[in-house]
Amino acid sequence: MELLKNVFFWTTIATATIVLEFVVFLSRRKYKKIVYVLAGISALIFFEIPRLIIPLLPQPSIGLNLNIAKILGGLIFLSGLLIIGGAFFQIMKAKKESWKLRTSGIYGVVRHPMYLGDILWALGWSIIFNALYGLILTFLWFFLRYSLAMLEEEKLIEKYGETYKNYMQKVPKRLIPYLI
Repeated sequence: MELLKNVFFWTTIATATIVLEFVVFLSRRKYKKIVYVLAGISALIFFEIPRLIIPLLPQPSIGLNLNIAKILGGLIFLSGLLIIGGAFFQIMKAKKESWKLRTSGIYGVVRHPMYLGDILWALGWSIIFNALYGLILTFLWFFLRYSLAMLEEEKLIEKYGETYKNYMQKVPKRLIPYLI
């Protein structure tokens, strides 16, 4: 039971899961739909759940006033969830339209809004609980997500060709509006 209270145990699980995402992208193989479904479920269980747990575990404080942490963290957390929700609905619309490339809405601001939302909710969650390790790990996962976005774009260029290259020029930021 002591292991379940260890931040580094959960960090290892979450980081190993994102590394497996890299392996899938780098393999360049076409998998059956069930493989992608299982990968998504695994990512939910082994990446997202540990990131929910980590800020709840004993660790040093960020040092923010608790009220400020809850308000600021809550706003960032909710922003992340709203971005994920908006991007998800646009993806579902694209699926109905034979996977037409989405370039409007949140996709007109950044090219990978799901990753942006994913980072924001984790950042907000860590701030809400004043969790230093959670905050530090969010920055690590940001760089891993950014790397995945670069790999994903290679596949998107293969799939959409010049259309995606034009989209990249129109929306130059991958994850953070006006910055990255």
